Amino acid sequence: GLQPVLDTPIYGRIATLELFRTAGAEKDLLCLTTERWKFSVLEYDSENSELVTRAMGDVQDRIGKPVDSGQIVHIDPDRRMIGLHIYDGLFKVIPIDSKGALKEAFN
Repeated sequence: GLQPVLDTPIYGRIATLELFRTAGAEKDLLCLTTERWKFSVLEYDSENSELVTRAMGDVQDRIGKPVDSGQIVHIDPDRRMIGLHIYDGLFKVIPIDSKGALKEAFN
């Protein structure tokens, strides 16, 4: 069966979890958002048995009504962007460059 490998605290209530792999990478990354509109992209370092934060930030907007049905995060199948539906009538995009680095988010 499955064996736990790591237990780590997350400061906030997790709203979404999405697993993805950037082009040319050997490991999957975990994208998570919290109910207070924070996000992070985590990678597991098997040599040191620890989580490494690849990116983090705040995707909150000053305007907009939070979605009633819960946040939705989707990774483009070609791994060019992370799409977030966190406010009614608004779609936020976090571009991913060809090296797997995240760029500035936009609506």
